[in-house]
Amino acid sequence: MLCARSFASISRSAGALATTATGNSLRFTLSGQRPIAIFCNDETSRGMSTIKGLYSTKRMYPPPKKVASDDNCKKVLQSANEEDTTIAYSDKFMMGEASRICSYVLDHSINLRTSRPGTEIKVPYELTLTESLHDFWQSSFHSQDRVHTSTPFARALGLQDRVMPFSLVLFLTSAMSHEDAAKVQVGFGKCVYCWPVFAGDTVRKTFRVKSVRNTSDGNHSIFNFSCNLINQRGRVCMTADKRLLFEFPVPESKVTLPSDESESSQLFRDHLLSKAHVLTESHSLTALHRGSLILHTLTRSITFAQSQQLASLARLTHERHFDIRKYDKKTEIYVPAGLVLGLTVSAANRDFHEALHEEVINVSYVHHLHPGDVVGAFSYVSDVNENLPGDLESVTVRTIGVKNMDVINDLRDVSVPMELLLTQRTYTKSVDSICKSLCPKLFNKIVAVVDRKIIRQSNRSEVFLL
Repeated sequence: MLCARSFASISRSAGALATTATGNSLRFTLSGQRPIAIFCNDETSRGMSTIKGLYSTKRMYPPPKKVASDDNCKKVLQSANEEDTTIAYSDKFMMGEASRICSYVLDHSINLRTSRPGTEIKVPYELTLTESLHDFWQSSFHSQDRVHTSTPFARALGLQDRVMPFSLVLFLTSAMSHEDAAKVQVGFGKCVYCWPVFAGDTVRKTFRVKSVRNTSDGNHSIFNFSCNLINQRGRVCMTADKRLLFEFPVPESKVTLPSDESESSQLFRDHLLSKAHVLTESHSLTALHRGSLILHTLTRSITFAQSQQLASLARLTHERHFDIRKYDKKTEIYVPAGLVLGLTVSAANRDFHEALHEEVINVSYVHHLHPGDVVGAFSYVSDVNENLPGDLESVTVRTIGVKNMDVINDLRDVSVPMELLLTQRTYTKSVDSICKSLCPKLFNKIVAVVDRKIIRQSNRSEVFLL
C-alpha cells in the first residue's frame, strides 16, 4: 500500500490535478502520467479520505458536524506534514478531525394513542386495479361463480364487466398501509359490497375510528374502524368494520359512532335482484337446507412468496408479513387477515355455487395462520330464505376455517358441538374452551369463524300436486 509519505512526495513533484474515491481506494490523476490508485484498509480509509480532501482543488460537500477526533486520521496527516510543511489547511476539519453524523428513522405508523371515536384517518394513496390483479387473486383463491369469471354473464346482468371478487375487494378496503403498531387483527364486523368494482377502476380509502376499549388485562386496546373503499367517481364501493388489537391502553370511551347511510347501501345487491328474470337456468349444484353441516372437500395453502406479493399489492407494511430475519417463517410470520378470510371462504365457495352476491356479518380470527399451512373448512347453514325474486335464495351460513387437518376424514364421524356453530362469542378464549371440552380434534386448529349471507341461484324443482 502506498503510504501517506510516498503520496506527499508524488503530489509535490508531479502535482495532483484531481482525485476520486471509490470504496476503500483513492485515484489520483497526475500531470502527464496515468492515474495512480492508492488502496487503504478499513482502519485507514477515513484518514486517506481526508488526504484526498487536502489535495483536491475544491471540496464538493460541506463538512458534517464534528463529533469526535480519530487518532488514525491524525497519524496519517502527521506523516504527510513531516514530508511537506507547506500544505495550507482550510479549516480544522481538513486537519484530520474525523466526523460522524447521527441517523434517525422516519415513523410512518399511525399514532392512535390519542385517537377517540370520530377521528378520521386520511389515506393519500390511490390504486388503479388491473385484470392481472383479478387473475392473480383467482389463481390463489378458488372461485367458479360466473359473475367473477365470465364477462358475457356479467353483461347479461347489466354490468360492464366481470366483477372483482368480494374477498379481494374486502382485502383492499381493509388494508391499512401504516398499521405497523398493531399487534394483530381481531376480526371484521359488517362488510357490505355496495357498488361493483371492475378492472380499470381507481380506488382510494378512508378510515374512521368508531369505538375504542381496553382489554380485560388493561395492557391492550381494541380499536374498531369503519373502512370505506371509494372509486374514481366518488362512489362508495365497499364498507367494512375492522377490529385491531394494539399493545397499549387508551382512555376508556363508551361512545360508539352509528353507521353512516353509505355503510348500509345495498345498491349492488338490489341491482342483481332486479335481474333475476335473466337467470333462466340454474347452475347451482346442490340444494341447501337449514340445519345442514357441510364438510368441504377443497383445501388450499398459501406460500410465503404469494403472501408477500399479495400483501405488497395491497400496500401492507407490517413486519410480521415480511421480516424473516426477525421472525421465523414457519412459526412467527403471519398470513395477512384478508388472505385468511379469502382461503376460508374459497374452500367453501364450490359447494355454494352459484353465488351472485355476499355480505359478511362477522369474522373472528381465532389462531394465526402461517405460510404453508393448509386451510380447509366446514359450514353450518343456519337459515335459507327463498322469498326472493325468480330462483334466487339467501343463505345465512357460518363457515369455520381450520388449518393442517384432513376435514373429510378427521371430522366425518365427529359430532360437532352446536355451541361452536351457534355461539356469538367467537373470540379465541371462548372457541378454545368449547373445542377443548367438547371437540378436542378442533382444539388449536380453528383460524377463522366467518358469518355471512350469500345470494345464490337455488337448486330446486317445483312440485305440482294434482
